[in-house]
Amino acid sequence: MTVQIQDTEIYNKLMLSAEKIGRLAEEEALEADLNATISKNVVQLIKEENINRLIWPKIYGEPQIDFTTFTDMIKKVGYYNMSASWLTYFYSLHNSWSTFLPKHRMDEIFHADALLADIFAPMGKTEKVEGGFILNGKWDFVSGINYSNWVAVAAIHHFEGEPQPERLGLVVKVSDLEIIENWNPLGLRGSGSNSIVIRDLFIPEDLTFRFNDIPSKKAFNEAVDSEYLYYKPTYMSAFFVGFPAVALGGAERTIHEYKKHILGVRRMDGSLKGETAKFQRVLAEMAIDFQTAEALMKEYISLLEEKIDEYKPATAQALRAKIIKLCLDIVIKATVTLGAFVAIKGHPIEMISRDMINLSTHMTSLYEDALENYGKSELGFDVISIG
Repeated sequence: MTVQIQDTEIYNKLMLSAEKIGRLAEEEALEADLNATISKNVVQLIKEENINRLIWPKIYGEPQIDFTTFTDMIKKVGYYNMSASWLTYFYSLHNSWSTFLPKHRMDEIFHADALLADIFAPMGKTEKVEGGFILNGKWDFVSGINYSNWVAVAAIHHFEGEPQPERLGLVVKVSDLEIIENWNPLGLRGSGSNSIVIRDLFIPEDLTFRFNDIPSKKAFNEAVDSEYLYYKPTYMSAFFVGFPAVALGGAERTIHEYKKHILGVRRMDGSLKGETAKFQRVLAEMAIDFQTAEALMKEYISLLEEKIDEYKPATAQALRAKIIKLCLDIVIKATVTLGAFVAIKGHPIEMISRDMINLSTHMTSLYEDALENYGKSELGFDVISIG
């Protein structure tokens, strides 16, 4: 397993940017939790640090990064605030699907320095018309939509002459749809993952892409070179790489807060908690779980970078889910060991625990689904994996 950083100067710069974004988001965490969205301040800082340009093809002059740099940056923001990490990840990641559009549309989006959202659950209904499609639908859980300029949505469409319907991506200006501010979850509240409604909207054909074209690389336009970060790997496995990175940031912060607590709080007999074998043992268990999760993250990245033709999407799905499960276990263990001290509203571990539970319920993180798919795959059965 070899995972290397391509450019240490870029890496170090991004870590500083992540630190700034994370610390600002942490300062505003309670307000974001109340408002169910991070603030314009955090979004503006993401743009000022050029985080939203990280996954642009090199034809636009932006430095190219590797998956380790990308995920370490996401993890660093997550150490301070998981909602901000979620959106730092998304606002950079979503540029990748823009490369499925014709060059002039990619230019339009990138030259405007736009922020992008997406929701690929095929909840839309389409009607083919001359020059494009009429689109209707309602999509839930559209993270970051409050500050986005464009959003890619999905619908099932049966193309003429094709044997089966397929998933179609359609790219829409946010100004042409309705945002329903209904995001009111347990955790990741700052992600602002509201619903959207689109009614009888014409979508030009050059603002669409076919998901069936993605595995063969046919979806990428001719201006995208083969060294582009998202060109070489299995696309959806690479697309989901940031979710475990968000979790790792939260787990690392939890261990830090646990250490701080047990070295600062005394028991009834006057001894420090940290001097007690029980608290030492729990720390050791959490630390080993975290090291295991980090090692699995490196394995995930190595699959994307080195073993493109050697693994199945179910493997990536299982690795991703296992990393997140280990991180969730760390947070729960810390909470039930430290007790009411860390269950107070606004305590870092209290906020991380809620965020981690919500992350674990995302369709890409569902542990039992991932393990079932992995087991089937290992036995040679057909598997429909999300990547």
